[in-house]
Amino acid sequence: MNFSRKQTPISLCQKIPSGVEEAESLCLRVRDLLDANGLAEPCFRVELLARECLTNAVIHGNRMAADKHVVLRLLVGREWINLQISDEGPGFAWRQARQRSLETTKSSGRGLQLCALYAERVRFNRSGNQITLWISKTKRTGKEDSKMAAYVVEQKDQQGSVKLEGDLTAIMVPGLQADLKEMVNKGANELVFDLTRTAMLDSTGMGLLIAAANSLAPSGGKVRVTNVGPDIFRLLQSMRLTARLNVSARA
Repeated sequence: MNFSRKQTPISLCQKIPSGVEEAESLCLRVRDLLDANGLAEPCFRVELLARECLTNAVIHGNRMAADKHVVLRLLVGREWINLQISDEGPGFAWRQARQRSLETTKSSGRGLQLCALYAERVRFNRSGNQITLWISKTKRTGKEDSKMAAYVVEQKDQQGSVKLEGDLTAIMVPGLQADLKEMVNKGANELVFDLTRTAMLDSTGMGLLIAAANSLAPSGGKVRVTNVGPDIFRLLQSMRLTARLNVSARA
């Protein structure tokens, strides 16, 4: 008689303080867990949604309050990956928020749009301080190797360039924002972002690119986003931002 041992389910449950750095560390843990278990296919979508929901929970839900926490639960099933994020804030009017349209010039507010795009099912609790997403394990994607955030800035006359050495996410935006402002103050009217080594772009990163384009537009300047990988290119297409940000794909 043969007895088969039940396979241990892949899962993660973690409670973190309301900080952006803690949220970043947890996102990287989600990435490592999925990669280690041969789930590279859905990893981009799961990590992107985890970033969106954790950032919203930390900043908008808990208002960065030191005495409040955020909880992430992840469970990998046969066909679906279940992701749940809860915060200790009062919640929000998610029914009304789902009905709002978003203009391409807006630098924030894309979290719900991304959830609808990358998850097959999205559910909120009554108050709106808990979101649960069902993400397909098999929906096509093109995840590539990735690194933590780092970048190099350079300015030649009126052109400023940013060569990213990792992800463009919430954790790195404040520092990069200050560097971009300095280049613009020194006369840059074109900002070129090289995403050759970038595998993850969240809504905060998109907001930075849009804000840069908005600040340069009145003087006839522009932003160019170059060497974009397939996942991020499809993401920017879905957000209708490829033309506004002058996006070009990786060769």
